[in-house]
Amino acid sequence: MQIVRHNENAKLSRNEEVGRFFLATEEIPKDTILFTEAPMVIGPKWNLAEYEQRSTTVPCVGCFADCQLGLYRCEACQWPACKPDCPGLENANLHALECGILRFGAGPKPKHDPEAIFDYYRYDALLVLKCLALQIRNRQLFDQMMELESHYEARKGTPFYREADERTVQYLLKNFLNPLKKMEEQQGKTVLPVNDAKTLHKISGILEVNAMVIPLSNGREICGLYPIGCMLEHCCMPNCFYTFNTTKGMKLTFKAGRDIKKGEHLTTTYTHSLWGTQQRREHLKANKYFSCTCTRCADATEMGTYLSALKCMGIDGNTCAGYQLPLNPLDDTSEWKCNQCPIQVEADQVNFLLSKIGEEVDDAMDRKASVKQLEDLIFKLLTFLHPNHHFLLQLKHSLIQMYGHFKGYATNQLSDRVLEEKVETCRQMTKVIETLDPDSFRLSLYAAVVYFEQQSALVEINERKLRSGVPKLDEGVQKNYNEALHCLMKGKKVLVNEMGTQQGKKLSEEIEKATERVEAIIVSLK
Repeated sequence: MQIVRHNENAKLSRNEEVGRFFLATEEIPKDTILFTEAPMVIGPKWNLAEYEQRSTTVPCVGCFADCQLGLYRCEACQWPACKPDCPGLENANLHALECGILRFGAGPKPKHDPEAIFDYYRYDALLVLKCLALQIRNRQLFDQMMELESHYEARKGTPFYREADERTVQYLLKNFLNPLKKMEEQQGKTVLPVNDAKTLHKISGILEVNAMVIPLSNGREICGLYPIGCMLEHCCMPNCFYTFNTTKGMKLTFKAGRDIKKGEHLTTTYTHSLWGTQQRREHLKANKYFSCTCTRCADATEMGTYLSALKCMGIDGNTCAGYQLPLNPLDDTSEWKCNQCPIQVEADQVNFLLSKIGEEVDDAMDRKASVKQLEDLIFKLLTFLHPNHHFLLQLKHSLIQMYGHFKGYATNQLSDRVLEEKVETCRQMTKVIETLDPDSFRLSLYAAVVYFEQQSALVEINERKLRSGVPKLDEGVQKNYNEALHCLMKGKKVLVNEMGTQQGKKLSEEIEKATERVEAIIVSLK
């Protein structure tokens, strides 16, 4: 593993509260490269969703490109590959790392039973096996990996531990490691010095706590272990961000997301910036084994965005213009109190309501609800939630993209009212985005979509005005085109660090075309 430091501007420190962290030893300008690092190991995600576990489209074991189960295989271990001669099959850092162990597997039984096939080819167990196989190629690297935090004792008895035992540990032992051990005993030689259940559980914990998700240009996600990268402290309003070079060994690059003062801790985030405080803290507690107490988590209004606020139902049927907020957002059992009236709500009631709403939102997203269904759900949830609530933002982000792109909802088919509502929704979302990500390095793709959709609606509104006879020098027309161009400029800016992703490239091309069009229109109107 090679670590290249571009600037000696931070040092590794430790304290009782957060353990190890990096401290800025001098002022660090925005976009400064802090360090680059090659991964210890990369492989398929260790935490596949159920639908991914049963997909016939799987990642090639050699290069992670999409391939079909049963089409091509690695000749040695018979695991699916994109083609028989994929270069990654013989790469020591890729499939060759675990191929010799996978050869001990007997394959799915019965061979043509879909259930047996899905059960045998468990891609979410491969990364654990790759980590175990490191000891064959580089025992020092393996020992270094095993020193990473696994929270082994804390994980015992948890659903994560039980799932890892059933889906990964016992699966690897039964299909590959026990047959390998039998061969070792018969031939009197040792291939894997360490291959017991406890080690596999520790590796599972190490991945759960430290693995980083790597988005590939084909839209697939894989995972990697970066021992220096995983030392950065978490903050829900971080000052650093990272990118992956998917063409050069998945090298990780950490950059300063904003100007960092001397003495600041270097921080990144292990959650989604548009999750509410409760969601973020629950995720961190369950997966990272700590409770976040950053300034955003400690602020009931979440920097004035009200991302978690509930609408107050008032007293005895009398409506209230206030919103319910937790009295102590760092206490999971805290009561919630209205900011306008004396009404307070128990934490259990809040949790029950949000659980039900969350299920409804997840269901709508999973079944790809129609435009009308999303409109109705948003209208319904506005009765209970602040307009900026993270559940509503999730639905609104989908809806503004459906307006203009879905059959029957092309931009020129939208009513004047819907166009105006789309623009206003984008403006409201922009305020939230720019509050939570003022330096535009965490919500880049999300923000770029909002800016692009906002300008498209503004341009359509203007075209209708001009067709109706409104003068081209009308102040409102000029203002709309200038706002549209401003949106496109911001969209370009936030996508700078997303050009390595397929979605980022595609969106950037669309923004470039729209920019040329709007600039030409502005020139023609002068």
